[in-house]
Amino acid sequence: MRKNNYIFIKKVNYKVPLLFCCDHASNLIPPDYKNLGLNKNILNKHVAIDIGAKHLTKELSKKFYTNYIIAKYSRLFIDLNRDPKHKNLIPTKSDGISIKKNKNLSKKELIKRIKFYHESYHKKLSSVLKEMDKKFNCKTTLICIHSFTPALKNCKNRPWDVGLLYRDDKRIYTPMMKHLKNIKNLKVGSNLPYSGYDDVNYTMALHGEKQNRPFISIEIKNDLFEKKNKKRLKYITDSITLSIYKSQISLKGSYAMNMKKINIIGI
Repeated sequence: MRKNNYIFIKKVNYKVPLLFCCDHASNLIPPDYKNLGLNKNILNKHVAIDIGAKHLTKELSKKFYTNYIIAKYSRLFIDLNRDPKHKNLIPTKSDGISIKKNKNLSKKELIKRIKFYHESYHKKLSSVLKEMDKKFNCKTTLICIHSFTPALKNCKNRPWDVGLLYRDDKRIYTPMMKHLKNIKNLKVGSNLPYSGYDDVNYTMALHGEKQNRPFISIEIKNDLFEKKNKKRLKYITDSITLSIYKSQISLKGSYAMNMKKINIIGI
């Protein structure tokens, strides 16, 4: 049985030691699972997919002439940003919505999803990073892209446009925040709406922190991807792009040298 839970796009001549990934890019469920019994309306909500995150991942990858890897299936099937032992690795409910077909899974089914969908994604991510490390002779920067809903059920509104999630290593966070906090009409959350120290940031902790590579997770509010916000989305995307650029320059060495060789698309 050969399965995977990723789509990897490799630029023919990628130019910088910078990789984008998107754990919650898709709302698809593998065909054999019949949408886990959920209707399309639910699968189009934030519980199933980080709305707009796939678009932003592709856009940033294009601007920086570099690679990206995105999830093929929904977080409701298996959450790639959770430790394999996390209680919500395969959620039975999310923001008040019950996922009955995820309840009382057999050990065989649990192992199957972890092996063929969770492990395959993280093995690919690890191998791509190592390949890029070798090419540039430095630890490739990992940037994880997510989006958040303006408000969870029965919770206060989230006022931020963008959130930067970090842990003890602030090599990327510090220069990005320094730039973004000076952008007019932009509300930036520091370890908000989630904290990088929470147990829901498996990807950046595993491939970033534990590998001693520069890393950060960027959260963007998902209503910015509505058609009426097209101009504002571009404004914010351009701001994020410049902040990433500045973060790589601040790292100096191979990061700065290669970054200075490219013209950022659309800026």
